[in-house]
Amino acid sequence: MPDMKQPPWSLVLSEVGLRFEELRERRNMTQGEVAEHPVLRERGIRIDKSGLSRLERGQRRRVPRELAEALLECYQADAAERSEILQLVSADTTPAGRPRPALWRRNAALLGPMQFEGFLKMERRASALFNYERALIPGLLQTPGYARLVIAGMRPELRPSEVKALVDVRMDRQQQVSDGALQDFRALIDEGALRHIVGDRAVTQTQLERLLAESEQPRNTIRVLPDSIGCHPGMAGPFVLMHFPEAARAVVWVETMASSVYFDGEADVRRYTEAFTDLWERALSPNDTRVRLNEMIKELQQ
Repeated sequence: MPDMKQPPWSLVLSEVGLRFEELRERRNMTQGEVAEHPVLRERGIRIDKSGLSRLERGQRRRVPRELAEALLECYQADAAERSEILQLVSADTTPAGRPRPALWRRNAALLGPMQFEGFLKMERRASALFNYERALIPGLLQTPGYARLVIAGMRPELRPSEVKALVDVRMDRQQQVSDGALQDFRALIDEGALRHIVGDRAVTQTQLERLLAESEQPRNTIRVLPDSIGCHPGMAGPFVLMHFPEAARAVVWVETMASSVYFDGEADVRRYTEAFTDLWERALSPNDTRVRLNEMIKELQQ
């Protein structure tokens, strides 16, 4: 079962916590032993087992340099490890994705049930996003008309005004990501999602035309996964692999019917990375994908 978590306060501090956990485990020390270590006492550093646990999970709001230096001495870190970790501690530790755009704040109650605001925060900071979708066009590539019908269909409890608010959030999300750190966006879409008529032929045609235009953008690579490949690991559901300029680890975000969660365990990230890579290599090439999109658009025009 994946190690599912809430988004970290800071991606930098999450990375720091992971590095300290790795150093501690390499020394075969428990968190309790570290809290009582003579090096910390001699330096006047006080941290209990609970505080160390929060540090390793990236839940502290800041990691003082004196604490970091004491832990590095305690763990007998080498010069390279010391330099790397202290650089991270000194880096900008602004909480992931803050400040929230006003539009997101106003609609926090609508985003809350799916815990989707955490995804929005992290997405803005990502330098690379690898998105696999089974039944829908990825949110970053949706048109307003397509998004409205999808949101209304997936969340039938919402009033029309609330659906419109979430469409506005989605369009704002596209702009936020466009203005952010993203350099590499790879969209892998099942062919069935393209063939499914959402609303009417005009809405679907406009959406496919948007996909075709987006496929020409330098940072975007779009590939269609043909129906003919049969069963594959992606059938378990859609997911997004996220890479960040300030963190060495990737994370995976998975959306379910009831919620959306992220996890960053090494084995879990590797499993999803291997699945994405396998499907990516089996999908149509970018050029063949554009040919397929043009064919579908012509079919809708008939």
